Amino acid sequence: MSARADAWVRPVPAIRHDAATRAGPALVVGAALFNLILCYLNTRGVLTVSSGQVILVELGILAAGLYAVRRFIGRTSLQIAVLLAVYLGGLKLINPALDLKIFHDLAIMYVFYVLGSRSTVAQGNRLLWIVMLIVLAVGAFELFDPIGFGEVFNVWSYYVNKGVIPQGTVDYAHSNLFISGNRGSDATRTFFASVFGSHRISSIFLEPDSLGNFAVIVLAWCLSTKTGSLRSRALLFAFSALCVVLADSRFAAICCVIMLAFRQTMLLRSRILVVLMPVAAMAALTGIGSLKPMPVPSIPFIINDNFPGRLLFSGRLLASWGWQQWLALSASPVYTADTGYAYIINNLGLPVAVLLLLGFALNGQRTPQAAWMKFLMSVYFAASLCIGASVFTIKTAALLWFLYGTTNAIRTDRV
Repeated sequence: MSARADAWVRPVPAIRHDAATRAGPALVVGAALFNLILCYLNTRGVLTVSSGQVILVELGILAAGLYAVRRFIGRTSLQIAVLLAVYLGGLKLINPALDLKIFHDLAIMYVFYVLGSRSTVAQGNRLLWIVMLIVLAVGAFELFDPIGFGEVFNVWSYYVNKGVIPQGTVDYAHSNLFISGNRGSDATRTFFASVFGSHRISSIFLEPDSLGNFAVIVLAWCLSTKTGSLRSRALLFAFSALCVVLADSRFAAICCVIMLAFRQTMLLRSRILVVLMPVAAMAALTGIGSLKPMPVPSIPFIINDNFPGRLLFSGRLLASWGWQQWLALSASPVYTADTGYAYIINNLGLPVAVLLLLGFALNGQRTPQAAWMKFLMSVYFAASLCIGASVFTIKTAALLWFLYGTTNAIRTDRV
């Protein structure tokens, strides 16, 4: 295992009880919970939440994290951030439709990674247990009393006010849950439909897809670390599976199976595969889209809003691009929020996206846990980016990058 210094974090003495160590867990919990809190305030009429207010809260969390890690930012990271800001600013002049939110998404990754690197694997495990217990408690409330949950947390109204759900959209499920909180019409639950009906649990994340992503993150942690007793690790693993079932997340189930399969191999130390998996997934999508293009002159759109339908849409969108879209010099003719690869490429350009992926893959690894976590994160990204950009939401991204940081901490639990 490489002991090379982490190029992204400034070399400092061993962990002390500093601001970054104290702030990290609190900011992760805040990132996971702030949407639930805003939803409650919106439901009670304390305030009418808008997208601007949500953005301000998120930027406040990020700014607090940046302030906490200011002394630990590596020179390489600072140089890259400046170059990236200048590059994106220049691209924005050429392509006015470019979404500068991509810079914010990258900042979440780096800030919470550094916060994690100032902690330990044991502290990361405790934090994960805290989040898991909150998730299960709120999820139990939603499961056993969905009407009461909707009266306390009117998720539908919250997302309408945020602008995620258009005004006038009909709630065919006649509930206060998110639009994907029920398997409507002819769609049925994949897991235990006879027990849960059409209801998909969202818990603190307010949308079931994020609960599925959380379950994948927990499994990646369980497969990467051996912190705590065997009983506690087995219980955390079981809770991860329970979250997959509660959210009825087909993506999470598939991703977890792939992770378990890879964990039985010796490939987890391969940095080459960390790079190749997302690239190969994107290439495969583009190939599928080329073989099954939309009838001319139609532009790509989601025909079936399910896992295969979203994969096909992603492939068709990528295959329909010209070189200008691949270099982020021109806007995509179709929105990219529902396909992560298109979102990244059309806002960064393929060369820069590959360079950042290489930086992640080649970053120094101090522990075997860091190598395993990095590999499983690559599996998660490669799969999730096929159907959306949810890997970037701070609700789950803050936790993921903090945990990865703890596996590559300045000082490990064994020192």
